[in-house]
Amino acid sequence: MAACPYHARYFNWWDPEWPKGMEGALNPDVAPRMRGVVEKCNFCFHRLQAAREKAAVRGARDIDLSDYVPACVEACPAKAITFGDLLDESSNVFRLFEDGKTFRLLENLGTAPKVYYRSEREWVRRLGEEDFAGKAERNG
Repeated sequence: MAACPYHARYFNWWDPEWPKGMEGALNPDVAPRMRGVVEKCNFCFHRLQAAREKAAVRGARDIDLSDYVPACVEACPAKAITFGDLLDESSNVFRLFEDGKTFRLLENLGTAPKVYYRSEREWVRRLGEEDFAGKAERNG
């Protein structure tokens, strides 16, 4: 748990409990984790698997991007979270990189983060690109 440089892991302190009758409303594709398990966001991998299965049934090699929408994207009313193919020049996410306002946190650690952030403010982008070692050297 301590090895995650992004501090994005969460420890389950309690066993999951649901009000009586709610068990039927749980998603059968997502296994609830018991107490003591460390978790992190997996970008709704179960939804990606379902999209892949749907593509395979169609005989397609690639998924239809409209079939894979993570819950955070679906739930965000401001549409602040976007998923897409960075290699597809016609996609929205590809166009977001043209203005130079996109950055990845701790990219220089070599972990190849898949989450990109955007900011109009240059100082925010600069802080996001810094590593902790460089900060420690400057601060003594």
